[in-house]
Amino acid sequence: MIHMKSMPCAYILPLFFFLPSLFAQAQQENLQGDALSFSFSKGYGQVEVGGRFAGLEFHNSRPLPSRISFFYPVANSIDLSKDYWRRAESRPMAIGLKIGGGERHWIGDEPWEYTLSPHTVSFRKRDSVIEHELTYEFCLTQPAFVVTYTLRNLLNSELPLEVYTHLIPDLRTCQTYARKDSAWTDYNGTTNALIAYFDDPETNRATVFVQNVGAMPSLWTSSAAEINPQNNGTSEWLSSGGERWKNTLLPQSGKGKSVAAFMYRQVVKPLGLIKIVQVIGSCRPQEVQALLAMLQSSCSQEVVRYDDFVRRKTERIDAFHTGDSRLDRSAVWARGILAANAHYLDGAIVPMPCPAEYNFFFTHDMLLTDLAAVNFDLDRVKKDLLYLAAHAKEQIIPHAYYWKDDGFKTEYCAPDNWNHLWFILVAAGYLRHSLDDSTALSLYPLVTKSVDALLTQHKKDDLMYAKHPDWWDIGNREGPRAYLTILTIRALREYLFFSSYVGKRSSKLLSLEQLADRMQSALTAKLWDEEASYLINFNQEDQDKHFYAGSLLAPVYNVLDQARSRRLVETASRELVDNRIGVRTVAPADFHQDSVITYFKLVGKEGGDAYVYINGGVWTHSTAWYILALQSIGKLDKAVDFFKRTMTLDGIAQSPLGQPAMYEYRFADLFSPEHGKVDKPSFLWAAGFYLNVLYKLFAVEENEWNISAPAVKPALYDSIRYTLSFGSTKEVIIDGKGTKFSSLTFDGKAIPSRVLPLNTANAKQGRVQFGTPPDPYLDQINAIVNAVQYEADKHVLHCTVSSFEGHRVKVSVVAKSKVKRIEVNGNPVLEIDHAAHGGGTFRSSITFAGSDVVQKLSFFF
Repeated sequence: MIHMKSMPCAYILPLFFFLPSLFAQAQQENLQGDALSFSFSKGYGQVEVGGRFAGLEFHNSRPLPSRISFFYPVANSIDLSKDYWRRAESRPMAIGLKIGGGERHWIGDEPWEYTLSPHTVSFRKRDSVIEHELTYEFCLTQPAFVVTYTLRNLLNSELPLEVYTHLIPDLRTCQTYARKDSAWTDYNGTTNALIAYFDDPETNRATVFVQNVGAMPSLWTSSAAEINPQNNGTSEWLSSGGERWKNTLLPQSGKGKSVAAFMYRQVVKPLGLIKIVQVIGSCRPQEVQALLAMLQSSCSQEVVRYDDFVRRKTERIDAFHTGDSRLDRSAVWARGILAANAHYLDGAIVPMPCPAEYNFFFTHDMLLTDLAAVNFDLDRVKKDLLYLAAHAKEQIIPHAYYWKDDGFKTEYCAPDNWNHLWFILVAAGYLRHSLDDSTALSLYPLVTKSVDALLTQHKKDDLMYAKHPDWWDIGNREGPRAYLTILTIRALREYLFFSSYVGKRSSKLLSLEQLADRMQSALTAKLWDEEASYLINFNQEDQDKHFYAGSLLAPVYNVLDQARSRRLVETASRELVDNRIGVRTVAPADFHQDSVITYFKLVGKEGGDAYVYINGGVWTHSTAWYILALQSIGKLDKAVDFFKRTMTLDGIAQSPLGQPAMYEYRFADLFSPEHGKVDKPSFLWAAGFYLNVLYKLFAVEENEWNISAPAVKPALYDSIRYTLSFGSTKEVIIDGKGTKFSSLTFDGKAIPSRVLPLNTANAKQGRVQFGTPPDPYLDQINAIVNAVQYEADKHVLHCTVSSFEGHRVKVSVVAKSKVKRIEVNGNPVLEIDHAAHGGGTFRSSITFAGSDVVQKLSFFF
């Protein structure tokens, strides 16, 4: 039995070997519109799927994995490759077939069509004699996955079959990636399992087992010497069959190279089938026998429960419906990735970047994903933030956490680490959506520490400095960075809100606000290049001639004026945008050249060749930032079009060398036959960015201080329905024929505000209408809004707000007429700006000084 700090025990339920696999059912559902099922038959591409305890990586649409990752008891992998960029050559699992008196041959060397979900995959191939299906499913609470190989006889006559399988269980250790290929073995005849014991502390003394729970093998061996399995997926079975097999075990006193090889012989009835079901997993040696007994009777229920867990998280709890099948299907898929990309690590289930690669925890991946999750899954975000707090040291948050060699290791964030920025943004976003001041107070020392750490990179020119270019983690040439400066401005303003909400007001807040304002001025004055029409970095005194995607955050976070924002987006469109697949990280893509490597002090070609990986590859977040930048300059419909083309599941699949994927990066050389090739196709924060952009384009606006209904909506979408977290989880409907905000109601009560006031936190049903506004409403404000009320008989709009002493509060209201008078705490405001808002309405705006106590605003019409 395995023991986890936070996991329930598995139920003991019967195993029905000959029921159709889950994915046979899922394929049928796909024909009826299953959003978690995508069929692909183009014969190329990478696949990754996984669960909490194991993950699989496939290449070139082959049905046998190149890598198997285990996460229990620690993160060990089965990977026979010798070069990361050639990892497709690894073939640890093999299948062979002999039909009647025919020749033996290998199965699965060629591409098969497949049906994919974020948490399972089924490969299929059909010839004139046999229909093959290989399905991979994962357990919910036990450290194993289930492989089902079904061979269906298509003839009206009996079919003698010999089926051979092997798994080379050699382990790669986490982080060090040392290969461990010496084990002793055992066979349990009761549970029909071969077990390889790796008595090596670097693997945490893990065992690997292969258990048969379907058709029973006629022969087996655990000795690699008997069949000589190769890294390329072959063995001597092809020439000798099972002649040398002796059901051999490797004794503990004579450890050696092991294999889990099985031979199945059966005469299949006309139109009948043979179903080989192997349960493959890893655990501690003292747990293995009890675990095998449990899995023998409960593995089928385990995969059902895991499938149900993912589907509940994606289809039955949270929802986002635009009426556009591409957008809505991708929203379900993205939530599926968020549910599936979570692995066991030292007693907890934590978010992980990939199903099979990167088998260690990264704070960065968690935080970028949670930028989206605050909109719909506050429990997840709270758990994640508290996990970081639990692993912090002296209030410094972790950068990474993983097993290495002899124990679990923590890397902490250095002062210039961008995780400080994202931590502040996510913590503030969680508070803004949850209003959970108790959790926020517990996080406050860590958030403050991150602010203090960041500001060690602030120089006297009011810019932020770093050694790495843009958002990268490679390079060693210090200078002022647009990306870091933009995010620091945003983070400081988020900290002002965070501190005000939890009652941590002091004179420090006004100083930080003034610093953020100076940094915003310096960003334009010193990094804006008039000729390039872009925010350009420096390396010491040298201007960096590269265009980096990180500068796109300036319009996204509204720290650049509209005129320059439009020019910056135009430049990005010319220099960085590939209209077919997305937005490149940098231009020119020359970080593979010797002169550039030397200048930036890179370690060889760690950035990748041209248009590979970080060196000009297309990354999801670069594309997301470009889309949000388009939205920020008023090009919403263009943003939606680019979003559908480059970030939806169908859009990606239909693009050059496309496939069903939410990926880390794509190869971006326009003139290469591999243009568009996807790497890491099931990437956690790619799914997070999809949901983040979806909410921002269609559902919410958000500044540092509050959440608002959208001011405009895309032209072709009349009705949108989604869940939104604000205090409680709300079901919100957007409708109306206009393109501009008209009115907001919660639980049937009119709220004269586009900004969500705190007194709507417990409401359950919301409705946003577009058209002509019937009454004046609060449009924008950079302060906490407690309540808003409109006295129709007196034509006065009241609202109460909170911030801090001296805060520069900007507020605007919209109405069919210009406001006549505005009062703050009963005192008239003398300077009011009026502007046409379109549709016969006007926007009236003021600026005033905030206070440590609640302020009452009154707008007289």
